[in-house]
Amino acid sequence: MLNRLPWVLVIFRLLCAPALVSVSLIAPQAGGAAAILLSLAVLSDIFDGVIARRLKVVTPTLRRWDGRADVIFWLGAALALWLMHPGLASVVGPLILVLVVFEVANHAVSFARFRREASPHHWLSKLFCLFLWALFVQLFVTGQTNWLLWFTFGLGVLSQIEAFAITMRLKTWRCDVPSVFVLGR
Repeated sequence: MLNRLPWVLVIFRLLCAPALVSVSLIAPQAGGAAAILLSLAVLSDIFDGVIARRLKVVTPTLRRWDGRADVIFWLGAALALWLMHPGLASVVGPLILVLVVFEVANHAVSFARFRREASPHHWLSKLFCLFLWALFVQLFVTGQTNWLLWFTFGLGVLSQIEAFAITMRLKTWRCDVPSVFVLGR
């Protein structure tokens, strides 16, 4: 039963996307509740991999679904943010669109090359996720942007560029590539 815990955490994160959207529709002033739900989902993302490695139940399928859950969750979080703070859409919307285009392009290239979606789980993407967490908590609670938005966006672009570089440098598909700089080793 314990071996299924990583899957439970991935499924929990998938379910957090519609839950966040529901919170934003039912209680649009509940930025604190949205921030708590967001935080629980991010913690599930951190611990699903840690637990899977400890239990030695990491599989490419689990890692791919972890990545899918991340994308679905963050899209749900972005929609919830837009519903709660529609005034942010003019600033945050184009930035999210740029990151989504990068993400889709990388997956398309990976499908073209390997017939599988990209799943590098590189260090820069993990750092980006931590800053994205902080940014979304701040945006849900205050509804205001600051330097954290632009820093996080820049980190996201760099992360997407590295993910693309990893996809281009791989000779065969694999997941969990820590960095483009360790591929040659």
